[in-house]
Amino acid sequence: MLYEIDFLPVGEGESSGDAICLRYSIDKGNSWVVGVIDGGTQTSGEAVCTHIREYYGTETIDFAVCTHPDQDHASGLSVVMDEMTVNTLMMHCPWDYVDHLFEYVSDGRVTKESLSQRLKDGLPYAFKLYELANEKGIPIHHAFSDNENHGIPFLHTIGPSGNYYLEQVVNFRSITDITEDVVEKDALLRSIMAAARKAVNWISESWDDEKLVDPEDDATSSENNSSVILFFDFNGKKLLFTGDAGVPALEKAADKLETLGFSLQDFSFVQAPHHGSKRNTGPTILNRLIGYPRQKDTDTIFTTFISASKEGEPKHPNKRVVNAFVRRGGKVIATQGSTKCHYSNGVLIVTLIEPGLSDYFEQLEIFQHYFDQIVI
Repeated sequence: MLYEIDFLPVGEGESSGDAICLRYSIDKGNSWVVGVIDGGTQTSGEAVCTHIREYYGTETIDFAVCTHPDQDHASGLSVVMDEMTVNTLMMHCPWDYVDHLFEYVSDGRVTKESLSQRLKDGLPYAFKLYELANEKGIPIHHAFSDNENHGIPFLHTIGPSGNYYLEQVVNFRSITDITEDVVEKDALLRSIMAAARKAVNWISESWDDEKLVDPEDDATSSENNSSVILFFDFNGKKLLFTGDAGVPALEKAADKLETLGFSLQDFSFVQAPHHGSKRNTGPTILNRLIGYPRQKDTDTIFTTFISASKEGEPKHPNKRVVNAFVRRGGKVIATQGSTKCHYSNGVLIVTLIEPGLSDYFEQLEIFQHYFDQIVI
């Protein structure tokens, strides 16, 4: 089975984001399923469209996924929706779940209608996607682990569940002032300030002396913990996409994988969550998901991609996180200003002989793109 994953560079300065293109084929490249996972900013959304046209040779995207409503993930998808033909949009629509959320509202002046409007106003990039999909007649699939009727082959949504998502929405920043009876609304701010007081310096590590520690339970925002977590099984090649999920969300995703009958610790490809932040992962969840630290100088057994801006270090990616993946057998690749490609054997040859690429110099340009960026 052929597949290709392309991480496009997103972000300026220290700000990172996600823009991921992928395609896969079960008939030796005669037909492809094309997907987009997040679109980054508006600029990277335009780059996604260009990439799919030039290197995938199509104007049609079978599925697009908005993992969570942050601008650096959702904004660029609006460009993709405008410029390309998108067959299915996978996202969360919290304004549609007001009946379930309203019981947590502590302010008697708030109505269901005003709660819905708060969510729309507070999550403008996600709501714009929702409006565009409705305008264009694009089906919206509510991306929950207990709602798998999306019809996309080889794809499993393993997080979040519907119930876990609703628990996170109650803590979204746009509505915590009216759900204060059930939310400690200053917890996130305090955790951010505490992190800011700590010096962010590289600490030299020996192979057997891991400095990465398990983050606090509230280290990841509810918006990030609501991220859609995706799993593909390409005939035994197992790929995991984590969005900006934190440890609690990743633990539940691991539970879901085991419930579905899949083993852990044998992935071919893993996206490091939240641009390689140390607030989203720790040794305990990594031991469970990808395995325990291996002996030094052993072969790598899987690939890890990190979507991080060119000037994102030392926060994105955090070197302790990079070391933790390497220690467990990962070949770690960060975008940091350039496109990175992970592909199965055979995809490069297929790319060079696709219909419509008969001109030699055009084929040479395609080859040069992959020669510069490929990671098997």
